[in-house]
Amino acid sequence: MKNFIQIVSLIGIVLSLLFVSGTGYAEHNEDSHSENMQLEGRAQFEYGTDLAFQGNLMVAGSGAWDENADEYSGVYLYNISNPVKPKLISKLPCQAWHSDVGIWGNYVVQSHDSGSDNKGCSPGEGKEGIRIIDITNRNQPESVGFAETIHGSHNLSVVGDTGFVYVSSYNLVDSIAVDGVSIVDIRDPKNPKVKFLEFPDVDNTALHDDMHNESGMLPISPGCHDIGIDMEKNLAFCGGIDETHIWDISDPWNPVIVSIIRNPAINIHHGADNDNTDGDVLIIDDEFAGAAGGPAACTVEGAPTGALWFYDISDPKNPEYMSYWSPPTTDVNADFCTSHFYGSFPDRNWVAGSWYEEGVRVVDFSDPYNPKEVAYYDPEGANFWSAYPYNGYIFANSFAPAGSDQPDKGGLYIFSIDGYTKSDYLNSN
Repeated sequence: MKNFIQIVSLIGIVLSLLFVSGTGYAEHNEDSHSENMQLEGRAQFEYGTDLAFQGNLMVAGSGAWDENADEYSGVYLYNISNPVKPKLISKLPCQAWHSDVGIWGNYVVQSHDSGSDNKGCSPGEGKEGIRIIDITNRNQPESVGFAETIHGSHNLSVVGDTGFVYVSSYNLVDSIAVDGVSIVDIRDPKNPKVKFLEFPDVDNTALHDDMHNESGMLPISPGCHDIGIDMEKNLAFCGGIDETHIWDISDPWNPVIVSIIRNPAINIHHGADNDNTDGDVLIIDDEFAGAAGGPAACTVEGAPTGALWFYDISDPKNPEYMSYWSPPTTDVNADFCTSHFYGSFPDRNWVAGSWYEEGVRVVDFSDPYNPKEVAYYDPEGANFWSAYPYNGYIFANSFAPAGSDQPDKGGLYIFSIDGYTKSDYLNSN
């Protein structure tokens, strides 16, 4: 298996860098899509990033990557009781470079990965970490707390109803920077507590407590990029750039590394989550070259670059590789084409994912050794950061900067797909 993965890696990387005409490329026209997937609703705003849901509430993040984003960046609250016509409830203009979001009870948490981009809200203005926002009054959300964390917060994951938040961040510039995870206790939102657990690796320091490691392998990850959570099985999954960790979170304040997945064909372990109905299939997404590789990740159909990878984790201590999937249709003119944030369907073994300029893709992995695309939607000009099935629809968030040719393509897209309805969603919960 190891030799197979190495061969796949070499072939895929070589092929994905070839731009040869006549190789089956399919150029997408405006709103190119499969017949079984339709656009139902829109809410326009620039720089759309991540999404979080609670009942009829949807929280959307909007990032700040340049000066044009200042007036748009922050956290948006929408009423999605009628997904065809999402209604903006309020916006809190706390600027953040990435603005990843999550919900715990009556609080929203927001990532701040850069102090220089943390503007407009106190406490914590100019610092790196996570902001805690009280949404008890959804018409007037209020920033009430801030937790400063090592390396800031690139992404965050709310750990069920525990009141803990796992913070994903790292330092790729400094090879000897501490690597690990910040855990934030937000049960006292105005006075959050922070603990940093360092990965026990070759450059381990005495500055922080080590995360307990039962994997039998020495971590090489610089830190987590994104963390999936399974509270039913007490597991978490750290997409750690160079590798993926599976953690036992029976004690969520003290997670334990139980296994480590390394695969040379995965360029960047961007995120991981067990996304099938039984919770025994792990999906790892590869954000090829951190999206900086441009169209190289998708110019060859079926290449492993920028793909979703499927692993059998029926025994979390011994994960086994099964297959990978990448888009079957490609756009050689895309500036960004690689897998990004994704989510599973609650009533079937399907996953919906964002592929930046390659649209939103729906993949059936009922047979995880042979996953197949069942639907896609690719609006011309959209640039999808995230896509999640929820409440019988697929919600996706697009960033289209104000300085781009089509800033109107940014924001929320709501799709329907044949055979997935609100009643299906309700019956599965």
